[in-house]
Amino acid sequence: MKKILLSLLLVLSVVLSARAQRSGAVHATLVDAETGEGIPGAVIEVAPVTKPEQKKYYTSGYRGAIGIDGMAYGQYTLKITFLGYEPYETTVRITAPRQDLGTVEMREEATKIENVVKEVRSMRTSQRGDTVSYNAGAFKVAGDADVEGLLKKMPGITVTDGEVSAQGETVQKVFVDGKEFFGDDVTSAIKSLPAQAVDRIEVYNKLSDQAEFSGMDDGEGYKAINIVTHKDMRQGQFGKMYAGYGYDFDTETEARNKYIVGGNVNIFSGSSRVSLIALFNNINQQNFSFEDILGVAGSAGGGRGRGVGQYMVRPQSGVASVNAFGINYSDTWGKKVTFQGSYFFNGTNTKNYSTVDKWYVLPSPIDTLQTVGYSRTLNYNNRFNARIEWKISDNQSLMIRPGLSFQTNDPYSWTKGSQRGESGYTVIDNLSDAFRNGYNIRTSAIYRAKLGKPGRTITVDGFLNYSDRSRKQNSYSNIAEPFTGNQRPSDDELTDLLYQRVVNPTYSYRLDGNITYTEPVSQTAQLSMQYRASYNFQKSDKQAYRTGDDFNIDGLLPDPLLSNDFRSGYFTNRIGPGFRYAKERNTFVANIYYQRSTLSGKVENKNSERIRHSYDNVTYFMMGQLNLNRENSLRLFVFSSTDNPSVTDLQSVYDVSDAQYISRGNPLLRPSYTHRVNFHYVNSNVEKGRTFMWMFSLQNTSNYIARSIEYGKELDIDGAVYRPLQYTEPVNMDGYWSLRTHLSYGFPLNFMRCNLNVMGGVNYTVVPSRVVTNGVSARNDADNIGYDARVVLGSNISENVDFTLSWDGTYNEATNSLASSAGKNRYFNHTASASLKLVFWKGFTFTGNASYTQYVGFTNNYNDEFLLCNLYLGKKVFRSQRGEISVGVNDVFNQNRAFVRTTGSGWTQNALNSVIGRYYCVQFVYNLRHFGKRGSKNVRDYDGVAEPRKNGDGVGMSRSSSGRGFRGGAPHPPLR
Repeated sequence: MKKILLSLLLVLSVVLSARAQRSGAVHATLVDAETGEGIPGAVIEVAPVTKPEQKKYYTSGYRGAIGIDGMAYGQYTLKITFLGYEPYETTVRITAPRQDLGTVEMREEATKIENVVKEVRSMRTSQRGDTVSYNAGAFKVAGDADVEGLLKKMPGITVTDGEVSAQGETVQKVFVDGKEFFGDDVTSAIKSLPAQAVDRIEVYNKLSDQAEFSGMDDGEGYKAINIVTHKDMRQGQFGKMYAGYGYDFDTETEARNKYIVGGNVNIFSGSSRVSLIALFNNINQQNFSFEDILGVAGSAGGGRGRGVGQYMVRPQSGVASVNAFGINYSDTWGKKVTFQGSYFFNGTNTKNYSTVDKWYVLPSPIDTLQTVGYSRTLNYNNRFNARIEWKISDNQSLMIRPGLSFQTNDPYSWTKGSQRGESGYTVIDNLSDAFRNGYNIRTSAIYRAKLGKPGRTITVDGFLNYSDRSRKQNSYSNIAEPFTGNQRPSDDELTDLLYQRVVNPTYSYRLDGNITYTEPVSQTAQLSMQYRASYNFQKSDKQAYRTGDDFNIDGLLPDPLLSNDFRSGYFTNRIGPGFRYAKERNTFVANIYYQRSTLSGKVENKNSERIRHSYDNVTYFMMGQLNLNRENSLRLFVFSSTDNPSVTDLQSVYDVSDAQYISRGNPLLRPSYTHRVNFHYVNSNVEKGRTFMWMFSLQNTSNYIARSIEYGKELDIDGAVYRPLQYTEPVNMDGYWSLRTHLSYGFPLNFMRCNLNVMGGVNYTVVPSRVVTNGVSARNDADNIGYDARVVLGSNISENVDFTLSWDGTYNEATNSLASSAGKNRYFNHTASASLKLVFWKGFTFTGNASYTQYVGFTNNYNDEFLLCNLYLGKKVFRSQRGEISVGVNDVFNQNRAFVRTTGSGWTQNALNSVIGRYYCVQFVYNLRHFGKRGSKNVRDYDGVAEPRKNGDGVGMSRSSSGRGFRGGAPHPPLR
């Protein structure tokens, strides 16, 4: 019996052992085929060959490790996928307890953006080099949201009044699938594409055209965004059309009837793409930036080079009626020529009622300024930009960038008020009625050639810019002396108006030429030599007349001390070597240049004078890119630059258009010299979907173009005596400092299906100035330190439930070195906002947003706060539910405000401007979706787009918490 039992146990153990041996494990290491770095987070699909429907899924771990246990003996299909890589598929036969596949290599699906290799997408974010890539599918927004709504949910990116910042830097250009989109107008670009069409968003440092080809970073790059669309959505038509009508029962200053009509249509057919946008409204919605070639917004200074976005500015304060339309076109002509171009027109009629309270403290006389004002500005702008690239051969290419802009600006304004305090009592009574117009023509051409040996290149480029502007202005201002006695007369008795007419034609041109040669010295190192010549000419003929109150100049001669004919020319030569080292995705670039600038000028007025100066400088540029691994990267910039003074700053002629604040230029100004350090660190944890960014920037400027402010000065101008409250001149001063640091951390909250982004930063500036009081001159440093924080919680549930909660606040301290410690100015402002879009039963929709804003002054003891709330109820219409009709109220509590607080050397100012208030409205929106060869209208038929629920896909109007208009992304409002 014992023998039988022992025999049975032996047989059973053999059987169990045999069964145990019938399952095994698969092990492998997944790596990037190019770099050999491990790839964590890849999806591994395993299915038996005989039963392919029995699929199981696994993910690769740390450094790409793969371990799959408990696989029964047999043959399996193993498929590995990772966003941005070509799928890997193989057949595995399990015949042993451990099957080791060794190293499995995956190759990238590389997408190039004008010769710069872009980053691959990941679960939420990933990075490669200086590029951070966001997977759009990980950030769910409403079905009708545009790219702006998508960007607002991504870590490290902020959108404020249409201006986009990424990693602490302003985004200056947007690309779509590697092609420029609406030139330098970032605001129009992010509002012209639906979020549904986006596969991923790539944020990177765009090199200049010359640097992209040679590989030698020249320091003229900028922050850019590339919008990568879904592959299957690159064939079709899509966009949004909308219209709305509203009525304002409460307004006393604006039109009661409100309207908006607009939309965007994108027609994509492979490489041929046309995008159309239009916007017509009277509710202050300005979804664009305009090109300010006239400098009416302070953007058209002289000698600023040819940087991207040089003249682009956001709309100004006030309530605007807007007419705007634009077109963007890109295509490939044949096999060798690509074209990208855009045209945009905008016309605005902006009206603004304003109040200003301004406090002067030490080192200024202790005064208080209080004014009310009105302005009406008509502005019309046309701009055309194009990019044409001809690939002559495999080794040669030619790129041409033409551009043309026209602008007219017709401003009218008046200001009334008083200034009182230690300087006495002064009546403020000013009026200005002007007309400005001008045009700007520019073109650049760059020829690039490879000279046989890899890394040996030559680049020749040139740039031409011609600008012609004119200004005609009628103005008056009070020139009466401040009253300092005991019994103050009436304001009429303290008013003595000076009437002026100014005619000021100006033109300028700039010519640049550059040649760069690069030579490889090893497989990882490259040398370069660059020579650049630049000539910048400016001419201004200012004729100022003292007139009567009819501004008639018949029979009058220009005032010789208020008029002049000024011309200047800067000729700059720069030459120097460069070095580049690149190995295993780590890069170091260093350039150093000797620069000689010569300024020659002539001022012709009552006392003619000639100007001639020469300046010798050494400028440098260094960049280091260190990729520690696929998740961590460091990038450091150290560079210097020069900046020439503007033609206005160089004119030694008095400007008495406001007789209480007279200014004069300084022909002895020298170019400023700036040193900068920029540092970026990015960590992307692809497994956990976490993204951390740190930005640090430090800037110091010598020969900074500062202001000399003199109080109580008496001026004798051609026999007329003026005693302005302030007299200013530009002067060169050392000691300008700017420090910025910014942290951003974003991560998913899986338990509530949301994404949380936390940001914070510090800004510190020191702005020098010269203060002259009673003939005594002293230096004043205006220090300002600001601490800012922002928290954003964005839903990631579905297109039918889209909400965002946010809070941001800023605390500022401003001090002046000439003031006592008690002169510190402390203030705080913060905004808490919430927005919600719901699509529920039978396609009904609810849209609401609210924001609470508070401004607190600790020094001046003020507290201004308001609650802005917008509510809309809508219904999806049509079988496809692409349409939506909604009714609602904008600014439910009628509390909207436009409060602006600014500080400077010895002063603090609070200002209120016009805004749109409460109105009731009805609106209609239709979302166009027509994709693919057969034109399917179902978005779920296309790559990467989630299937909408039965009660609708969330298409409709998206309104931001700022909600001053009918639809999302309304511009910053201004005061009622």
